[in-house]
Amino acid sequence: MDQTLPNFIRQTPYPLLIDGKEMPSESGATFATINPDTGEVLAQVARASAPDVDRAVQAARRAFEGPWGKATPRERSKALMRLASILNDKAEMLAQIEMLDVGKPIKQSRASTISLAPTIEYYASVLLSLTGETINISDPTLMDFTLREPLGVCGLIVPWNYPVSLAVLKMAPALAAGNTVIIKPSEVTPLSTTELGLAVMEAGIPPGVVNIVHGTGPEAGEALARHPGVAKISFTGGTVTGRAIFRAAADSIKRLTLELGGKSPLLVFADSNIDAAVTTAYNDMTRNTGQVCAACTRLVLERPIAEEFLEKLSKKVAGVKIGRPQDNDTEMGPIVNKTQVERIHSYLKVAQEEGVQTVRHVDLSGRAELQRGFYMDPVLFLGANNSMRVAREEIFGPVQTVLTFDTEEEGVRIANDSPYGLAASIFTRDAARAMRMTRLIQAGTVCINHGAKASVDAPFGGYKESGIGKERGMLAMLDDTQVKNVRYSIQ
Repeated sequence: MDQTLPNFIRQTPYPLLIDGKEMPSESGATFATINPDTGEVLAQVARASAPDVDRAVQAARRAFEGPWGKATPRERSKALMRLASILNDKAEMLAQIEMLDVGKPIKQSRASTISLAPTIEYYASVLLSLTGETINISDPTLMDFTLREPLGVCGLIVPWNYPVSLAVLKMAPALAAGNTVIIKPSEVTPLSTTELGLAVMEAGIPPGVVNIVHGTGPEAGEALARHPGVAKISFTGGTVTGRAIFRAAADSIKRLTLELGGKSPLLVFADSNIDAAVTTAYNDMTRNTGQVCAACTRLVLERPIAEEFLEKLSKKVAGVKIGRPQDNDTEMGPIVNKTQVERIHSYLKVAQEEGVQTVRHVDLSGRAELQRGFYMDPVLFLGANNSMRVAREEIFGPVQTVLTFDTEEEGVRIANDSPYGLAASIFTRDAARAMRMTRLIQAGTVCINHGAKASVDAPFGGYKESGIGKERGMLAMLDDTQVKNVRYSIQ
């Protein structure tokens, strides 16, 4: 382990959190998490397996049937507000941890962690308006009304690209609705979520309400998805893993929220503000080194403006500031690990086999300070068509596949010709066309003339193989409840 690490990185193995206590795994096994900037071991982490998951489920069930289940909405809201305040104080520390564990440039890391408190505050507020309804049924002898009740124990399986942000985005609506949770962070980036557990305890949230089990998907993740005591699984990650979780959850008919892969289109018409569209394409290539599920990685350009657009985009890409995550001016840090670098590089070979032109504007070979880490430069794939693998498969890196179209109908067909439907960005100054696009594009989120795909107060989730259910917004909390119908005789 690197002995020069800051003092907020633990020297002893990062523990599990079960029933309000930090503890090792039952087997005592650990795994290493790697700093993508240096390739060195950052920390050791307790490795959970099925017995640990079972202990966490039992603790969560006790808390659900005990203090948390008996808490009033106002008491839950106050507890979440305390947690929000603590996370606001810890935002800089969490940003530093994710900078080391994820390789995220510090400015981007801070932008992620500063959003934690507002996320929790939002759900602490909207939970007070969670209600059922009265129904005017046709039988005059009955009064009919509904109750919204929590599901029980929710398993939250979090990806590696935004670990603590997505843990909070899943946890906050679940707790607001009255559930208890077990968080399974990615084994690639587990450290910040451990510190989230400490914040939960500091906020005075009862033991067992939030539990954290580290470990691999085949061990901890599958055990959580199959456990009969878990009422719901919320998973963010790849579509292949999402299918496996769907199957594992089927035996006990769990509720599911699956936010899966994407190959989102950026559809740019000739009448667009080209500079604004170029900025969106550039940001989606470079933000978090392209490791963003909703990033528009298919650049679909109307032919008359394609040459101008690519000239401007290439100029911006050539000037990207690739550097170490701790440098304030860094725009692109390292890829998260060696496995992901190899996956992205495999698509460079696929592009060559498919006859696609690969354009690279940045040479990192002379950057000695980057040689130990998992760095790569942005890539443009030119001359592709939508039948090619580089246009259809999620690569999850700083890569853009460029396609062109001649008519509005062709642009829509290309945009929709994908197994995915997570998000889309459309650029046009024609208001009527913009509204046609919102109806025709098959995606869970459609952005007109901008590239911001999500915020805490609006629902986010995909069509087709990009998933089921919604995260964020009021709908996320509603998805964490079940509706009970009550029919009361008034005779």
